[in-house]
Amino acid sequence: MKLRLVSLLVTSSMLIASSAQAHVSILPAVSATGSTTASITEGQSGYLHFRIGHGCTLEKETLNPKTKLSMVGTHWATKAFSVEVPVVAQGTGTTIPKAAWVPGWKTKVTKDATSGNYIVTWSATSAAFAIPDGPEGDTGAKNYFEFGLGIKWASATAGQQVFFKSVQTCQVDVPGLAAIKATKTKPAVKAVKARSFDIQVSWDVTDGSGADTVADLVEHNTAPSVTVLSALN
Repeated sequence: MKLRLVSLLVTSSMLIASSAQAHVSILPAVSATGSTTASITEGQSGYLHFRIGHGCTLEKETLNPKTKLSMVGTHWATKAFSVEVPVVAQGTGTTIPKAAWVPGWKTKVTKDATSGNYIVTWSATSAAFAIPDGPEGDTGAKNYFEFGLGIKWASATAGQQVFFKSVQTCQVDVPGLAAIKATKTKPAVKAVKARSFDIQVSWDVTDGSGADTVADLVEHNTAPSVTVLSALN
């Protein structure tokens, strides 16, 4: 029996530098009964781990006031991550997804009244707990992290490809600039306030169209998915 997963590695062919690229993979975990396949088998309860491979990269043109250089292509730490759990992963429709506890992060679970889907969101309680894009000094590979969810598949869902729309949020910090008085050789420079804003990688495309090509603060990519196995195998 083959365990089919969709592990997404999204690359971009757009923009001047690398885009807000990142990737999300779904990894099934051992169920409470010790099964290695229940997590993706119809009618069964199990756990899915959503792995982010690194932080986000700024793709919209932003200048660093101090260096006057573009910040496009700079990498930023992950401050929040959310997963949309469809009704098909809620058992008979009454199983609320169980979010793994992450030290230093708070968890929120809400339900969309229109779709019936649950939205599970993890948020860092402070910048100290945000997940860095990579180790300090850039001497190692990118940092990754996994967010776990307990779910239950509905019956008669074998063969269905089920998408879990996800959103990775990172915070971009633009430094400030102190005012400089004019001199005989140099003009005055106005002060610039430091500011922060969020960029996101939204894994929400389910029609096969892939990554978007719009250079803005939200990059849209194919949602991670799993194909449900038959209980008869």
